[in-house]
Amino acid sequence: MLKRLYQYLLFICVILSVSTIWYESPFQKQILIGTWIVFFIDYIVFLYLSKSRWDYIKRHPFDLIALIPLDSIFQGAKLARLYRLWRIKTIAKRFSNPILGKAMGMSPQTWFLTSFVFVIVSTFPFYFYEPVVDSFQDAAIWSLGSIIFVGRFSVEPTSIIGKMVIILLTIVGILLHALIVRTAFRYVDYLRKKWSSKEDDHSEV
Repeated sequence: MLKRLYQYLLFICVILSVSTIWYESPFQKQILIGTWIVFFIDYIVFLYLSKSRWDYIKRHPFDLIALIPLDSIFQGAKLARLYRLWRIKTIAKRFSNPILGKAMGMSPQTWFLTSFVFVIVSTFPFYFYEPVVDSFQDAAIWSLGSIIFVGRFSVEPTSIIGKMVIILLTIVGILLHALIVRTAFRYVDYLRKKWSSKEDDHSEV
């Protein structure tokens, strides 16, 4: 029960942190700080409970970098925004681990089909509620770009519904990117083990 509640808390943090990319809220600073605190506690607890702490750090280097508030060091606003966007994506990926764990049991075809469905469905609210979108083609470009580029695409929704849809698409994009990266690493690890086993067989002969 507590584990399930904790997973819900993490997912709420994902939604809140991603929403700061697209929506200027008076509570934006508090949301980012609160999400960072949860992220910090989560990282420290798992680091403490791990059998080999150095191995844990090596397996999660980007999580450690995301803990450092480098956006306050960068002089340029653009660099600070890019780092903040990257940190939000890193935190969102970590907080989405329960979802990613279940999705890894599905086929890549299922991931891409699900993402494609999100793209198709989201074109309708963009077309009907965003005044700058003149055609379904423009709406589809908005949807596809939001998933592929995750917060770096030139999309600025003005309606509440448009902002809600773009937040959902950004989360889907983050999850899809994480799934692709995990699958790639898993495949590389499989090839490495396969190559090692072949070398062992040759050495025995």
